Amino acid sequence: MKSLLYILFIPLVLCACKIDDVAAPDSTFEGRLVDAGGTGIQLEQGASSARLKMEELSWSNTPLPLFLNLKQDGSFINNKLFPGNYKVTPVEGPFYPVVEKVVDINGATKQDFTVIPYLNVDWTGEPAINADKKLSASFKFTSNAAPEGLTKPNPLDYQLFISTNQYVGNNNWDNTAVGAVVPVTVDKEGQEITISSSVPMKYSTTYYVRIGVRVNDTYKKYNYTTIKTVTVP
Repeated sequence: MKSLLYILFIPLVLCACKIDDVAAPDSTFEGRLVDAGGTGIQLEQGASSARLKMEELSWSNTPLPLFLNLKQDGSFINNKLFPGNYKVTPVEGPFYPVVEKVVDINGATKQDFTVIPYLNVDWTGEPAINADKKLSASFKFTSNAAPEGLTKPNPLDYQLFISTNQYVGNNNWDNTAVGAVVPVTVDKEGQEITISSSVPMKYSTTYYVRIGVRVNDTYKKYNYTTIKTVTVP
């Protein structure tokens, strides 16, 4: 009797199974966050500096968002997306709020996003090792005008970031090599500022160096210089 029941039950189970014929996500979406001049925004690697918020509108008007991480040069790529209509917004970064773009993603899609960084942070000289073996670097920062209806935040502080790998930033640095963050006020804008490590650098080591300055906004993320290398013989 049990054998007969199994024989009758198995076809029912097989009939209830439906083959999943939905194709795997294979569309690629890539681009950069750039300033008004088309230069990539300097960020931290990953999600700690800024993210790209994506909401697929193809199936719902209130979709759950997914987030893309960003690279240090402001670029991004995801090659495992379903084709569709997406609302995309750069969020949580060291820039003024951005109006979202609606992007049709199908196959290989490229789209850059222009943002206004709070600050431009530039080297004024090459970082170097001093006679006392400490690393010294000079920079300046300038602010960008706020878009209409928004208020320009005040500068808050700056820091020297040092690491032995290329992904240097506030999420990856040797905090034993430098002191505490340095408070800064708006009167320092445009002036050359010099900052040094708090300890001597090790011999036979290559260091990756950048400087970050942040403003007193909600997220307090750093605007950065480019990354430079300093080799101690």
